Amino acid sequence: MKFKKSCVYTFIGVLLLYSSTVGAQLAPYKLTNPVLIRPFGDSITYGVGFTIDGGCPIYEILQYICMPPGLKGGGYRGWMTLLSFPPQADGIVFTTEGYQSGGSYVQQWFVNTQTHDGYPGWTIERLTPVAGRPSFSDITLVHAGTNDMWQVLQIQNPTDAQMDQIAATTGQNLFNMLNILLNTNPKTYIFVAQIIKTSAPQPGSKPFDYNTVNKLIAKYNSYIVNNWINLPPSSRERMTLVDMHSTLQPVTDYFQDGIHPNASGYLKMACSWVRAIKAQPANQQDPCNGITNGTQVKKLTPTAEEIKQMTPSKKVLEQLFKGNLQKK
Repeated sequence: MKFKKSCVYTFIGVLLLYSSTVGAQLAPYKLTNPVLIRPFGDSITYGVGFTIDGGCPIYEILQYICMPPGLKGGGYRGWMTLLSFPPQADGIVFTTEGYQSGGSYVQQWFVNTQTHDGYPGWTIERLTPVAGRPSFSDITLVHAGTNDMWQVLQIQNPTDAQMDQIAATTGQNLFNMLNILLNTNPKTYIFVAQIIKTSAPQPGSKPFDYNTVNKLIAKYNSYIVNNWINLPPSSRERMTLVDMHSTLQPVTDYFQDGIHPNASGYLKMACSWVRAIKAQPANQQDPCNGITNGTQVKKLTPTAEEIKQMTPSKKVLEQLFKGNLQKK
């Protein structure tokens, strides 16, 4: 009973805080607050490594819809929600859109920022049909392509030509998906990430050749930049590139698997999105400069015990890595 009371009071308090910020700041691109955002991508959008559930597939609908939510987590989405609350309010006042809600923490459910389109283990090819689902978002945040990089690990001593081919194919698939996102929702503005690198996996995690993966990621990100000019001007007018390639520090900002960010890494991603949406200069070295402060960070930074709860088992991580939602 005490827990229910606490939730009700928290809910009322958050609503009051939230309503006081709506319209209090200039909305990006002359949009009316709250902005509707569609987080779109794979497990990095979902929040693996910084969420309590660790992935909870609902096999019947092939999605992740988790309840009850954790007290902390939500990946970069959780941080963006926190940054929109006063007294900080240096983020974007927003709600979210998407076809699932897994990995979201309790505050996100209170203020309608729990939904998203982050699908652990999915390649761009698998994400593309989701891009064609009805959408009404003002803004779409796309960080996609990480799972397409793993195929290089199946090649013994891959050559530059082989890696260039993978990067080009992935880049072409990305541009095709972006085109579908633009056509499906004529009013959305898309922020497209040059994706984050991987890091050395920590002891106890599955080892992989992260240097080779990072070389491919660099080629993929370069392909995006080099071929951006080839997109139709009408498409480029509705999109912005957000360079996150070197935003996270190796090990320090990564979950133990070396693939997903930890809490501090997701905070940097959140700040990078906020900077881009507010048309502020990029700052990969210190993306949260001028956006957040120590008080806000403490609210969502997990304790050692919470980090343990957020750590998926090796079996779950392996399933997420493979993008496997099907029952065995």
